[in-house]
Amino acid sequence: MNAFKNKVILLPMTAGLLLALAGCGGAAQAPSPTHVAGSATTQAALTTPAPATVPDAKEIFPKVTETVKSATSVSIAGDMSRDAESMKFKISGIRDGSNSLAEITMKGATSTLLTADGVTFLKADKEFFTQNVGQESADAIESLVGGKWITVTDATKFGTFSIASLLDSFGTEGLAEADFGTITDQSIVDLKGTKAFRYTSQEAIVWIAAEGDPFLLQMQPQGSASQDTGTMTFSEWNSVALQTSPAKDEAISIPGL
Repeated sequence: MNAFKNKVILLPMTAGLLLALAGCGGAAQAPSPTHVAGSATTQAALTTPAPATVPDAKEIFPKVTETVKSATSVSIAGDMSRDAESMKFKISGIRDGSNSLAEITMKGATSTLLTADGVTFLKADKEFFTQNVGQESADAIESLVGGKWITVTDATKFGTFSIASLLDSFGTEGLAEADFGTITDQSIVDLKGTKAFRYTSQEAIVWIAAEGDPFLLQMQPQGSASQDTGTMTFSEWNSVALQTSPAKDEAISIPGL
């Protein structure tokens, strides 16, 4: 069987996206009352209510950076595009990559990578295999696998898409050193039931948890200077449940994978 081409790649969401917070500027707006719903930080929120005004970016960005740097686990969902390429993904797990689940849809093909107990498993649709190894091999794989997980001996064939690669993209200083233009608006909003600080700059909109620890909740690049478009949503900071390996009769090994 032909070797896999490395087509499961993450769009280059490095500093151009993940550091998409602006240089500090703009006045805080008076918040409107919002409903507070449960989240990964609900317990902290019970003892740390949201302030009456939005903190200055210079004050909160370094704190957000620290929560990212110290995070042990997180779930990230994205719907991103760059030029003619687009990707939808969901990835959750432990920062060191020892336990995670990632589902990626790109170019009409969907693949899922599961890592648990020191082993990585792959489950994908026929279009994924067709794009990577050709129609004939894809037919053979589909017939052989029959919907089971495939045990992967070399996970690097599928790129470096991981919790660590995403979080480490913030760099050492992370949001604290971002410079994407002046903040044009900042307010307290309700983001799907969670109270959040929203900072709008020339190149991005960023939502940060307003109660409890200042976890990053969502990012949305905007503006002509940003090559990326779409939305990334963050949840389950430091509280992602561990994945379990598939049963022996639910996995199969294929030479070359």
